[in-house]
Amino acid sequence: MTMLTEKFDAYGDVLPDVARDEREAAKTASVVLSRIGQYAFWLLVIVIVSARVIFYPASPASEFPSAMAGVHAAIR
Repeated sequence: MTMLTEKFDAYGDVLPDVARDEREAAKTASVVLSRIGQYAFWLLVIVIVSARVIFYPASPASEFPSAMAGVHAAIR
């Protein structure tokens, strides 16, 4: 028994193979663009987290010798 490889539209007409080839090319392009988008997203996450670690201290409260000094600096 062999499987049918032809595709049919809603009215039972056979779809041409040209449309199938274009669909496969579009799917390949979609996969490539999706992969590029995923890499760009994670690169942006790494850049943002790295900037946060490099330019901002882990604990801002440790910059002030006492709680009152922190309150005074925040009020200014």
